Amino acid sequence: MTAVFAWKGRVIGSAAAAIIALVVIPAGIAGPAVAAPPASPSSSSSVAKYVALGDSVAAGQGAGGYVDACLRSPNGYPALLDAEPRTNLLRNPSCSGATIAEVAAAQLPELNRGTTLVTLTVGANEVDLTGILVACTPPAPVEACAAAISTATAYLVSGQLPIDLGTLVAAVASRSPGAEILVTGYAIPFTPGYSPLTDQVNVLTAVLNSQIQAGVAGVAASGVDAGFVDVTLWFAGHGVGTADPWLGADPSDPVSFLHPNAAGYVAYRDALLTALALP
Repeated sequence: MTAVFAWKGRVIGSAAAAIIALVVIPAGIAGPAVAAPPASPSSSSSVAKYVALGDSVAAGQGAGGYVDACLRSPNGYPALLDAEPRTNLLRNPSCSGATIAEVAAAQLPELNRGTTLVTLTVGANEVDLTGILVACTPPAPVEACAAAISTATAYLVSGQLPIDLGTLVAAVASRSPGAEILVTGYAIPFTPGYSPLTDQVNVLTAVLNSQIQAGVAGVAASGVDAGFVDVTLWFAGHGVGTADPWLGADPSDPVSFLHPNAAGYVAYRDALLTALALP
């Protein structure tokens, strides 16, 4: 365990307890199972007309070889899916730092009625998990750490995330009514027991995933072809603190820290291929 992650563990204990007590986690801390979508474009011989939406994980941040200021990478999961024989990536407007509102404002115009597959990864910037770690790393003051945790807790407890995420997925379906929409969650970043602080970040991530899943389930219940894709099991044994982490483990490198590396994006691709039933 490093001193960076051992420090200030007590600061967030009460905040994490509040999250666990007040936020409903429908599928538990480990995250829900991968959704098995109904009929999808991949179930026939046709090629899926694919658009990728979302934040830094959708862009491929952490995998290197960036092509623009949004940190889109040819090693990200959209590019890996594009390499599959029945998936044609038409556009990838995803961008590092994007929030739900920013995806709605800046990325939805890339969709049209001809789009038949949409992937979406978004939500982490609503709670700023990476920012929490920065705020709780020495020599940052205890007050900054407590404020960052309090802000994230308040947002998750409010129940606003499932509403906002569901609204976004419904807007995707409105622009591309024939598309299958797959919304991914996030990897649990740290190996359990790495430090008190990282265990609480894991809890925050699990709650975030559960609220994303709830938002997708709500809009799917209204008839939208949308499913949640859990990636937590795909990353099992590969969190920060293991011998083979699939996420950036160096807190001094803000571009890669806690973002999937090339192996991590292969795991995202495989989780999505499983949901799509593609070989």
